[in-house]
Amino acid sequence: MEERSTNQLILETPAECITQSQAQQFLSLGDHLGWHTEILGKAPMLKGPVRLQDWLLVPAQEDTTNLPPRTMKRIQTIYTQGLRPQGFVVVHEAPMQLTAPKPAFEEKRPLKWEGSGKVIGAIAKVLGVVALGGMLLPLGLLAGLVMLDPILVAVTQDGYWIEIDRWQV
Repeated sequence: MEERSTNQLILETPAECITQSQAQQFLSLGDHLGWHTEILGKAPMLKGPVRLQDWLLVPAQEDTTNLPPRTMKRIQTIYTQGLRPQGFVVVHEAPMQLTAPKPAFEEKRPLKWEGSGKVIGAIAKVLGVVALGGMLLPLGLLAGLVMLDPILVAVTQDGYWIEIDRWQV
């Protein structure tokens, strides 16, 4: 049977993390400062973005999300306290089934060319629908990438993912 050092977590489940690993140091720091910190699991540090079910996981250095001041302060505190994670990951809620709003179109009678005022009004309506469709189409195509409730996760040297902060965009 393989011996484990006291620097490693003995059990693999988040609820059973009881030794003085780096993960425990993160949890202790969070408890001391009143942060909600939690072990999310164990996995290697990401090399690039990954979609996992309804989540998009992005290494922080590749993510374009503006981190709130509170989150930046937590990162600074982690480094000030001497903790050095492998890296940070920003986890986005990104359900595949988000849908863009559907514009409601009324059936219109064919245009009658009775007056130029009506024609100009009809052209303006068509251009408005085209402009609206041009704005909604990218939203519909990117609906699977809409991101809600980001979470900043520290990945410890021993591979544990610790929630550091979450916020709403």
